[in-house]
Amino acid sequence: MQAAAHTPGGYGGVPQNVGKEFVGDSSKRIQAAGIAFMAGGKVLLMKRGDGGDYAGHWAFPGGHIEPEEGAEEAARREVLEEAGYSTTGAIRNIAFTDNGYCQFTLFGKNCQEFAPVLNDENTEFIWAAPDEYPEPLHPGTKLILDGNALDQIDVSKMTELDIARMIASCELTSPQRWANMSLFALRITGTGTAYRSAHDEYVYRPPELYLNDEFLQRCNGLQVIWVHPPEDRLDSEEFRKRTIGAILLPYIQGDEVWGVAKIYDDVAIQIMSDPERPLSTSPTVVFRETDGNSEVTLDTGEKLLIEGRPFLLDHLAVCEYGVWDKGGNPKGVLNSTSEALKMTEEEKKAEEKAKADAELAELKAKADAYDGLMKAKADAEEEAKKKAEEEEETKAKKVAADSEEEKAKADAARIDKAIADGVAAGLKAIEARLPKARSDADFAAMASAQARADSVAHAFGKSAPRPLDGEDLTGYRQRLLSDFQSHSPSWKGAKLTDISDSAVLDIAEKQIYADAMIAANTPGAPSGGGLREVKNRSDAGHSISMFYGDPSAWMSKFKMPTRRVTHINKGA
Repeated sequence: MQAAAHTPGGYGGVPQNVGKEFVGDSSKRIQAAGIAFMAGGKVLLMKRGDGGDYAGHWAFPGGHIEPEEGAEEAARREVLEEAGYSTTGAIRNIAFTDNGYCQFTLFGKNCQEFAPVLNDENTEFIWAAPDEYPEPLHPGTKLILDGNALDQIDVSKMTELDIARMIASCELTSPQRWANMSLFALRITGTGTAYRSAHDEYVYRPPELYLNDEFLQRCNGLQVIWVHPPEDRLDSEEFRKRTIGAILLPYIQGDEVWGVAKIYDDVAIQIMSDPERPLSTSPTVVFRETDGNSEVTLDTGEKLLIEGRPFLLDHLAVCEYGVWDKGGNPKGVLNSTSEALKMTEEEKKAEEKAKADAELAELKAKADAYDGLMKAKADAEEEAKKKAEEEEETKAKKVAADSEEEKAKADAARIDKAIADGVAAGLKAIEARLPKARSDADFAAMASAQARADSVAHAFGKSAPRPLDGEDLTGYRQRLLSDFQSHSPSWKGAKLTDISDSAVLDIAEKQIYADAMIAANTPGAPSGGGLREVKNRSDAGHSISMFYGDPSAWMSKFKMPTRRVTHINKGA
């Protein structure tokens, strides 16, 4: 911009008066953003048309940031307008430049090569390797290309850990083929409440014991196996038979723990990569008697296991359905599809059209150069022969592919036999326990909760409050319990509002009300002296009041003032 301000006629497409204006007022700098796409070590560059600055120069796709628009939002919009390409998934901020005229933010995205659909702002595009960059380059683009900003998205300069981190941050999809392995995102465990059909019980897994750095460290190197062994834990023989990989990078995602795993087994990779066959995962954790597990029988007769802290995280099994799917579709193995692995249908059509146009142009140029009809006929016959050979080759490849597919199906059938027997029963059990629609019974439940609290409050000379407008059953029960929580040694320090599971709330309610009744019926003086009234009802329905505390609180009103001997008059 300095050059444009001091050069008669301007410089680089910027008029001299505009250059002077911006040099004098830095607040008027243009804000712009773009995206550097990299595929197979090549970067996408586009040649600017005559309508803007630096006409005829090669640059990254991008443009101005509109008012009230963020840099990333603007970059995605400009790419869609200039290249007809919809950028999905995460993009990484890799560079920022400021030449005094324009502040430019560059994002980076590793993808599969595609053919842009150009608008009137650009005239050409090229996917260029570092030694193939076209000239002339836009100065800002050249500055970035000469640096190392693109290393952040260049897969050829990454390690398996870099790829795993990009999968975890959603910059790359799962799975990713890398050297002699495939990297998959797998769910290690969920938290909260789920139904475990193998033991016919509900289980509550406290989030605070799993969603922390210590548990993530325990997941490093966790063995990934194909289906649980018969005895749950791994031994030497089962390790050899079932191990397919290990967790490389554990991470927390919402209320679940996930991990990027290195999978080496080719059959497992083929099955896990099939988008038509979603799979799940199931962890095996082991507890000792001293690990704090507690089991409760619910009013329905079903069991609830409240887990403590496991002493052993044994393995993670790939299976058809997992406990932490919570009755939904299997989703423990992430098999996603985006431009990082596959192009969209629109992108495929655009690329095929561009290739077809190029092929037609090439054939036309050759046809125009033919010397005569006989040579053209000979060339046509040769082309037909080549096409026939290609068709034969394609048929041979299809036969080979069909053979591989049949082999994969046979391998999968052996695995299916081991896990399919209990699937129907498990689904039926889960369906039976899915939450039912709310009905007027909720009002009866409110009244029942109030009656239980009122029987305890009466012992303290009080009555239970009614439900508030808009208050749900869980919130009402938590509020009733808070009035008596201080009388329960086990629950007085607990935060009742964090208990959303009704089964756990039932346990708390029984214990708190029982402890409160013991406190109400245990004689003792209230703090600060005085009497404490305890009301009970007789079998006939009469209200009986009994008072506990210091008798002088009421008898002192009837006593004579205290008199003391001060001396004896012996002379009387």
